[in-house]
Amino acid sequence: MITVDSLYKEFPDKILFKHISFKLKDNMRVAIVGPNGSGKSTLLKIILNFENYDSGKVDVGRSISIGYLPQEIVEGTEKTIIEEVLNSFPEISTIENEIKLLSDKIEDDPSNKKNINQLSNLQDKFQELGGWEIEKNAKVILGGLGFKEEQFDMPFNSFSGGWRMRCLLAGILLRKPNYLFFDEPTNHLDLEAIIWMEDFLSKWRGGLIMISHDREFLNKSVNNILELDRGNAKLYKGNYNLYLKTKEEDQIQYIREYKNQQKKITHLEQFIERFRYKDSKAKQVQSRVKELEKLDIIKPIDVDKSLINIKIPQSDRGPLKVVELKNVKKEYGKILVYDSLELLIERGQKVALVGPNGSGKTTMLKLLAQVEDLSAGELVFGPGIKIKYYAQHQLEILDPNSTIYESISSISSGWSETEIRSFLGSFLFKNDTIQKKVKVLSGGEKARLALSRLLVDPAHLLLLDEPTNHLDMQSRDVIEFALKKYSGSIVSISHDRHFLNAVTNHTIEVGKLGVKHYYGNYDYYLWKKENDSIGEKTIESGKKEINKKINYQERKKIKNRINKIKQRLIKIDIELDAIKVSLNDKEIESDYKKIDDYINNQNLLENEYIELLDEKEILQKKIL
Repeated sequence: MITVDSLYKEFPDKILFKHISFKLKDNMRVAIVGPNGSGKSTLLKIILNFENYDSGKVDVGRSISIGYLPQEIVEGTEKTIIEEVLNSFPEISTIENEIKLLSDKIEDDPSNKKNINQLSNLQDKFQELGGWEIEKNAKVILGGLGFKEEQFDMPFNSFSGGWRMRCLLAGILLRKPNYLFFDEPTNHLDLEAIIWMEDFLSKWRGGLIMISHDREFLNKSVNNILELDRGNAKLYKGNYNLYLKTKEEDQIQYIREYKNQQKKITHLEQFIERFRYKDSKAKQVQSRVKELEKLDIIKPIDVDKSLINIKIPQSDRGPLKVVELKNVKKEYGKILVYDSLELLIERGQKVALVGPNGSGKTTMLKLLAQVEDLSAGELVFGPGIKIKYYAQHQLEILDPNSTIYESISSISSGWSETEIRSFLGSFLFKNDTIQKKVKVLSGGEKARLALSRLLVDPAHLLLLDEPTNHLDMQSRDVIEFALKKYSGSIVSISHDRHFLNAVTNHTIEVGKLGVKHYYGNYDYYLWKKENDSIGEKTIESGKKEINKKINYQERKKIKNRINKIKQRLIKIDIELDAIKVSLNDKEIESDYKKIDDYINNQNLLENEYIELLDEKEILQKKIL
């Protein structure tokens, strides 16, 4: 058990923890959540004894063994990947070496019983620690985290920082400690590795404490939420979604209690004011004054209006065809990434690029952004198309000596100070914080600023590479909402499934054979892919038989239905365009309910569009 009792931690500029207390049982899987600056990483380090605190008590049971995955990139060594992972079990390596030495001695002197007995004891201990299966288990874990078998014997320092973190994670998982401590474990994983890790943690029987801003990952990996907010800590049972529901219910109850108390205060104050100077009512007045003084005043909830007030400049409608890759070939030396690639991005499409590591997602984004040259083929933009590209290095090219305000004002031609302040407020930069220098901002604040800069000057196409990295939950909500309101096209790479489901309406799977389109968000892509894999097994074998069974009348009915679907698709296109116009109307830009209604209607129409496309595809196959 891990016990935190009346923990107090203060920094020169703020009180981080106000005597917080909680107990974590050995089998609890806990996510620490809270806004940036609430002390999530600090609390993790205090429990791990990496950081001091001012007062209170932190007790970690003596029998608890801990595996810790930090957020920082680890330094490289010349050991192979498999050696690096096996090195996480130094006791096994030591015993293995001793077994080899004793075996050599016994070979020279087979009659030495002391050596034989010692060897037997070492072999028993080796077996007890899982030494015979350790390499096999290490390879299984490495494979789950995305490593290929041919990479196991490659030097550790030949891999990027993200892959080194995966290797470190593999070593931790191999050891199977009592408690796992993770700080943003999904930052360096692709979607396939994240899903594998979710499955691994679902079977994990030890304790888990982690910090993560990946909602889907939290929903599937934890059973408790520890919320840090304004110096306080509160433990909620359940995953992240249940936490949000419980918190909402608590908030409704809190507001109800606040309103009731305010009514009571008003009545008491009115009575006191009315009868203050009447001697006959002096006792009653005094009684109510005392009652008022004894009240434990409920403070009003500070409601965040960022999502309500967010205002995003929109580009003109632009042409239907935004960008097209024609017969594109891309190679790096002898490595062929694409050959004869065809891709079309149209107006209003918000595309998620998915696929395993090495499939070419980032390369495709760079080709569209024109930061990589084509080896062959054509890249054709629609007339007047303006694009913007967000990559991880965007944080590095921010002027460190500029303030947040200056960073926006320098690119917002014609904007008033009020407009700039309002825009920055939408992205959670409020009041005096806008005068902070870029160089003192956290990684999350820099990412939020870089993304907000993309949306100052409207573009027809946004190219986004992991836009939610470094962002906390609140920041992600803001960015998601902004991009949902954005009327242009988006092509994005992200391992954040909540972001992909909330923002995108089109999924493109990138692979060695080119690209495959799925006309919906990430969840739709998973559903469709699963169903296609089942259906594809029978389509080809049954195609001729189906064609034989369809007579002229049935064929005619199918064709009529296809024509009706086409007509409805045209109408939906018109309705969606009308919604986009309405969303750009300045008269409703502060009407959150109306905007939400438009967005919900937009989602319904887009879902209908997808369903009709699927039906049309099935019907067309029948009359082939």
